[in-house]
Amino acid sequence: MASTDADLVVAARAGDRAAFAELAERHGERLRRFLATMTGDDAAAEDLRQDTLRLALERRDQLADPARFPGWLLAIAVNRCRTHLRQKVQRRAAGDEVLEQLPDHGRRSALSSIVRRESAELLALAIDRLPILLREAFVLFHQEQLPYADIAALSGASEGTLQVRVHRARALLRQQLGSVVDTFWQRAN
Repeated sequence: MASTDADLVVAARAGDRAAFAELAERHGERLRRFLATMTGDDAAAEDLRQDTLRLALERRDQLADPARFPGWLLAIAVNRCRTHLRQKVQRRAAGDEVLEQLPDHGRRSALSSIVRRESAELLALAIDRLPILLREAFVLFHQEQLPYADIAALSGASEGTLQVRVHRARALLRQQLGSVVDTFWQRAN
């Protein structure tokens, strides 16, 4: 019988390192996916994932409700990511050049696998260029598929504010990429 997250947190608090390793295994991929999307850098995402897990291990006694471990862990990742992104001084200059290479969709009737892959790369670059708070809300809502109430608990912003951020993020992405955004998200969901 598999242990619940709450059972594993209790065991980890008692010093069971294997219990925490199981928690890290269960939730590591979600952290990696979120952080990779937010940073646009797999190496930075892995560093942030490890840092998040280290902090969670160190602060495991601070979690008030062990059943809320997944949200608590994601909140640590959100905060670590915010810090990382604020410290990042330069943005990728290549983003503008790559965005200009967006194919003309009027010349073909169906997306080929190559165009889909290129569109996904362009979308990833465009997401990376969003302001941090808009990017965070957009990724948590669309990629992680969290309800606004959960995102509000993670970010400290109201649900209305988050809806506006997601809407603005979509608008900025549409401004940069046109209908590629809608086509991509329809295929992804």
